[in-house]
Amino acid sequence: MISPMHSLEMECQELEKAGVIAEPVAAQAAALERGTIFSVFEELRFALYAAVAAITAGIGLLVKDNLDRLGPITLVAVLALAAAGCYATALRTRWQGKERSIGGDYLLLLGALIVSADLGYAESQFHWLGTEWQWYLLTLAAFHGATAYGLRSRLVLCTSIAALAAWFGIEGRAATLFNVGGSAVRLGTHAIVCAGTLLVWRAANRRLGGPDSFESVFENFAANIGFWGALALCLTPGARLLGLGLLAALAAASVFKALRGGEEIFTVYGTAYVALTLCCLEAQVIKYGLAVLLLELATVIAGALLLWSFHRNAAARA
Repeated sequence: MISPMHSLEMECQELEKAGVIAEPVAAQAAALERGTIFSVFEELRFALYAAVAAITAGIGLLVKDNLDRLGPITLVAVLALAAAGCYATALRTRWQGKERSIGGDYLLLLGALIVSADLGYAESQFHWLGTEWQWYLLTLAAFHGATAYGLRSRLVLCTSIAALAAWFGIEGRAATLFNVGGSAVRLGTHAIVCAGTLLVWRAANRRLGGPDSFESVFENFAANIGFWGALALCLTPGARLLGLGLLAALAAASVFKALRGGEEIFTVYGTAYVALTLCCLEAQVIKYGLAVLLLELATVIAGALLLWSFHRNAAARA
């Protein structure tokens, strides 16, 4: 039995040297053994994101419940003031030359989401753009993009890209993918164009000296949106060959990027989206029965083994 005074720090270091555990895991275990402070950054970030989501949902319910009593103009003004308060905190931090805290980042994100909700609500009430209402999404994308660069915020950049994707007509509903009509083809082509636009934006960001931290945001969004578009085309009989070609190209590019740059998440994209597409195609071609279930199970297992192989090779190189 290990005595209360015995420390396993040496054992953790030996396991790290032997390659059994990675350096971050060994460092965290050693910190726990010493009783020193260890990072809860990821947990804090998740808690703050959940708080922002809850507040945003609460604002939506507030607007719904008080519309008749307050009127649209008052609600638009109140939401604008709330967003201004969130932005004011970030602006003050920047003018003082201080680094914004993680709480400040999420407060700024809350402000951006309030602006999006406010503008969308105002457009639904006053119809300033008439039948061209979708252009307010491009306006939001431009506003959030300018704010992201002005305040160096990756989170606000994400809202800008989300608004841009919405302007392209990209929907996150799974039912759209299985519509064999024209909507799935439009979704696929628009998603591919959107992904290409993000890659051009990333190239411009690099050439014009934009924040290096923004590049990973562009790359991850472009990869997911591009794969989503390829999947939509693969599930459309008339565009299936084009979709399979794009899927293969995107998967190869993702795996190559992961192997060259050590970004393991791109191996997940390249493997998971291919496995998902193959499962969907197998269900379309074979229809129902035990055969399709067994084939899909084999596809999932093969994808998992491939991911495990990539992870093992990456750990060996590290």
